[in-house]
Parts: sequence; C-alpha cells; structure tokens
Amino acid sequence: MKNQSINSSFTQNDAVDIRFIFKVWLRWIWILIPLVLIGLFFGYRDLKNFNPLYEAKIVIANNEGKSRQSSQISQLLFAFSNSESDLSTNLSRLKLTLESPSLAKRLQDKYNLLPEVFSTSWDSKLDKWIIPSGKEFESSESRKAFFKQAQWTKPDIESLAGFIAGSIEFEETPLGFIEVVFSHKEKNKANEYLKMVYFEADSLIREKDQMYVNERLKYLLKKLNVEKRVDQRQILITLLKEEQNRLMLLDSSEPYAAKIIEPVYVSKTPTAPNIRFMFGLPIIISVFFGFMILTLYALFIHESPNRR
Repeated sequence: MKNQSINSSFTQNDAVDIRFIFKVWLRWIWILIPLVLIGLFFGYRDLKNFNPLYEAKIVIANNEGKSRQSSQISQLLFAFSNSESDLSTNLSRLKLTLESPSLAKRLQDKYNLLPEVFSTSWDSKLDKWIIPSGKEFESSESRKAFFKQAQWTKPDIESLAGFIAGSIEFEETPLGFIEVVFSHKEKNKANEYLKMVYFEADSLIREKDQMYVNERLKYLLKKLNVEKRVDQRQILITLLKEEQNRLMLLDSSEPYAAKIIEPVYVSKTPTAPNIRFMFGLPIIISVFFGFMILTLYALFIHESPNRR
C-alpha cells in the first residue's frame, strides 16, 4: 500500500496539465510575431538571391539505359562471358561519365571551356587568370587557413567537372523516360552545353568500349595463332566473329549510351521561384520553434520549486 501511494504521488506530481501549456501559449503568443518576421526575412533573402535559369532537356529511354545496339552487344557478350557488366552502357554509367573529370578533360582539350565557363575570373586581354585581392579576400583566405579549408586556386579540370555536375540533372518522367536537364542563365548556352556534354559523354563511352573490344580481338588472334587443336581453333574462330560483330555495332553513327526519345530542346521561359515554398517553409519552421520554446518555458515553470 505504501509503495502504491508513493507511485501515485509521483504520477500526480509529474503530470502536466495541457491547459496550463495552452495558457502559457496564449500569454506569450506575441513572441511568434518577431519569429514570423525572421521567417519572412529568410524568404526574402532567398528570393533576392534566386537566379532564373533556362533548362535544356533531352529525353532518353530508361530500359536500364540501354539502346537497341548496346543491348545487342550485351547479348553477344553473354556468349563469351558470364557477366555483361563490362560493356553495359546503362544509365548509371552515363551519369558517372557526365560528372567525371575524364569528360571534363576531353571537353577542355577540344573546346577550351575553362575561360568561357569561368569568364569572371579570366582576363582575356592578358590571357591569364585573375587572382582576387583586397582585404575581404585576404580575411576570407585567413579564415580558411585557420579552419584547414581549401584556399583559392585557379579553375582547373576538377572545377569544370564540378560545374557540369552542378548544372546537370536526371529526372524521371511519368511515362518512365529520363530527362537529362542542363540549366544555365543563358538560353543559347544551355542548349549548346547540353548537346556538347551529352554527346561527348556518349562518344567517350563508345570509345572505351571500342578499346575494350579491340583488346579482346588482339588476345583472340594471338591465341588462334598458337593453338593447334582443331576443336579449340573452331571455338576461337567463333569468338572472333562475335567480337567483329560487336565492333561493327560500335562503329554505328547512332547514339550509343541510350536511345534518344526526344532531341534537345530548351524551355521558352526561365525557371521561376516557388513563392509558397520559399516563404512558407521558413515561416513554418520559425512558428514551430516558437511553440517549442513556449512549451519548454511552460514545463520549466511547472517544474520550478516556487510553483511547487
């Protein structure tokens, strides 16, 4: 009986009357006004920093990213190997290539994109990169050095790869296709960069597979020259024919990495900010934290010794 009375007293003392919390909310409800204003400030800041962008898009098939010819190649490869991963030009491989430094290096070597992409840091008259200066820059570099952060360096291949990765997105359509989207502030540049980046990535994947097939052909020819047994020579000849068929498909002029459903097109109007999300989310978060603070304040008052 004594233990039961002690437990019941603990329960009564620990219980919090919801009406008391509501009273605290109503008494201090005015504190939400500055919090809402803070939310509006963050929304306005995001709106002010918003940069409208044009979106260039190309629609490709999503049957694991394989075009008709690459599917044929995979089927041929299965006859020679239990794994088709070496030549599987799927969507994941295309994504990886589009964001890779190897593609960025290829684009730089062919088109010299660095001065164009990072034009604000390039001095076209002196033909060299502009090194930032001034007290603000020096203080920023000092802070980075103190916190062991990377300091300023001139744009390079890694910077170009980061620009491409940050500008390109993959979105699945309701019908199951994939939209490859490239965003840029200039309409013509969005169209130009998407064509350049996508088709160079496609060519890079094709060239890697061609190199792989050529190496297998050389290996099979070498084995055929030294093999004397008739049955083994027949197997090698069959494999050589398959590799030659594979190489023939790789020489096709059709897109290789994925079947193109819709060619490149650019949106007529730039992107617009989502006002409801831009202002609504900061306000909701501010109000939520306001009620959390008031609730904690009510619990603190309830548990204070003076109230007891």
